[in-house]
Amino acid sequence: MTQLLEWSPLIVFFVTFELRDIYWATAALMIACALQLLIHRLRAGSFKTMHIATTCVVLVLGTATLLLHDQRFIQWKLTVLLALMSAVFLGSMVIGKQPLVRRMLEAAIPEPLAVSARSWQLINLLWAGWFAAFAVLNLYVAKNFAVSLWVKFKVFGFPAATMLFLLPQVFWLAGKATPQPAATRAQRLRERLESRFAPAQLTVEDESHLHEGHAGAAGGQSHFRIRIVAEAFRDLSSVARHRLIYAAVDDLMKSDIHALAIEALPPDKS
Repeated sequence: MTQLLEWSPLIVFFVTFELRDIYWATAALMIACALQLLIHRLRAGSFKTMHIATTCVVLVLGTATLLLHDQRFIQWKLTVLLALMSAVFLGSMVIGKQPLVRRMLEAAIPEPLAVSARSWQLINLLWAGWFAAFAVLNLYVAKNFAVSLWVKFKVFGFPAATMLFLLPQVFWLAGKATPQPAATRAQRLRERLESRFAPAQLTVEDESHLHEGHAGAAGGQSHFRIRIVAEAFRDLSSVARHRLIYAAVDDLMKSDIHALAIEALPPDKS
């Protein structure tokens, strides 16, 4: 469902273009991006920075496209976003403790990575260059080819090329991964909740021994029960509190945790 939400504006844009034209597709894209922003907010309890940036650029350039009846504005959208991404990656090398690519890829790979700081800097530069190159390439395709070919380049070409660009890095990083003992999973869950919510109280119980032989219990530790008391849960429904917690441990749910029982309370309800 999460991946479908991420791809939905692009799918809506392509389908509408095929059925109507670039102007209808632009209007549909504007609506889809705004809905994506709101749906993520409702599901996760917060806005996603990339969604905000994309929606702002789409609304500004999409409005110019429709008012001036000039398709070039929406065609510049990909270039503007990629140029911004390139600048953000470069800026992360001097602002913050770690390059952005390191934060992204370490969050995607659960095991610690034996990669030097210099290597992370080089990979980060590679990503910045990749986004900059495609920002220029998008302008070239938009200027020199039919709009139908540009749409296919935007919808299929760029994602496919990015996947090919990313795959060798994933395989290389996987070889640098250092597996963690299963015994640290509860600690990782605790650290994630403490850093995200600064709880007044937090109890993490490993109940994996109660589920031995069940699906998802491989490794002997995958079922946890937590009781967390934090100010972040004040004035939120039980469902909203659970959503916040699941959003905070989303990557751990894909690797370390098979089932998570939650009791989340504000301080005055504990």
